[in-house]
Amino acid sequence: MAALAVAMGVGRFAFTPLLPLMQADAGVTLTEGSWLAFANYLGYLVGALATVWMRVAPHRMVRAGLAATGVLTLAMGLTQGFATWWALRFLGGVASAWVLVFASALVLERLVVAGAPGLFGLVFGGVAAGITVTGLACLALSATGFGSAAIWSAFGVASLFAGAWCWNAFSAGAAVAAPAVRPPRAGPRGGWGRAAWTLIIAYGLYGFGYIIPGTFLPVIARDLLGGALAAGWFWPMFGAAAFAGTLLAGRLPDARLRAALVGCYFMEALGVIIPVLAESAFGLALGSLLLGFAFVAITTLTLRQARALAAATRTDAAPLMGALTASFGLGQLAGPPFAGYLVAWLGGFGPSLTVAALGLAAGGIALWIMGR
Repeated sequence: MAALAVAMGVGRFAFTPLLPLMQADAGVTLTEGSWLAFANYLGYLVGALATVWMRVAPHRMVRAGLAATGVLTLAMGLTQGFATWWALRFLGGVASAWVLVFASALVLERLVVAGAPGLFGLVFGGVAAGITVTGLACLALSATGFGSAAIWSAFGVASLFAGAWCWNAFSAGAAVAAPAVRPPRAGPRGGWGRAAWTLIIAYGLYGFGYIIPGTFLPVIARDLLGGALAAGWFWPMFGAAAFAGTLLAGRLPDARLRAALVGCYFMEALGVIIPVLAESAFGLALGSLLLGFAFVAITTLTLRQARALAAATRTDAAPLMGALTASFGLGQLAGPPFAGYLVAWLGGFGPSLTVAALGLAAGGIALWIMGR
């Protein structure tokens, strides 16, 4: 939980509640903000692609990713300039992908060996917990007069402490799995059938569909409600709903994974489109709750489904998880620039959110057809 809270809650998503502050005190425009988000998602894609072929001890990659996340986040608060921030966000994306893929593969394998796969939802709750804590911390620190640079630095120091606290959990001994239950290793594409490729494509559509509100939700709320402080509550609300959804998804039996996954895709699509249909605080709140509830649940269910498919075809789960993460990264890579330019052209987030909702619905339909 701590590792994913650092890598994802801070390394990936701390930028979301900080963007309105960076617009206010650092002069970052919405277009620049979209390209900073693009940099992080590009790094995430590069890091995920690397995991498909890397044959490195998982615990070493998790440690490297945690240390890099803390240092790079701290550097965001100690430096100035768009080019420097772009590079830091890119490297932060690489680090977060390494932690997500390798920690997920390592922990899920050990939980299955231990006969407790239901705890995987609790582990992935770290992503939602990180989002909630950083959202609330951003609200509290900004309300007391801290600027975006000071908050970046505070998040960096906190990440380094959290990484040090869970360091020993990712040791060489923790990386040893039971050889008797490990399936034979195959190449990245070995044994992947239509079901796996459908899962990969749908996950890419999810990456594109969720990332627009996932990047700009506080900005959307601020523009609609006119108050930065009040608008800031929707992001931690999103994180709290994500924590609840992740816990529930982790307890689902394998037989219901695909049906639950299809339902989550349609719930996510509904959460994206509701603020367009109901431009009010209520619409934003309902949309944030639906978005959050399905957000990490989709990732949890997808990775569990990937492991089941890998076991059925006697291939490694890690390369398939890496391919899924790469597809997800490619989808979310397109989201922020697409939304940024569409807002500049049409003057609002409505059109981009509508396209995002359609993409999520298409992913849900594809998975439903695969199930049939």
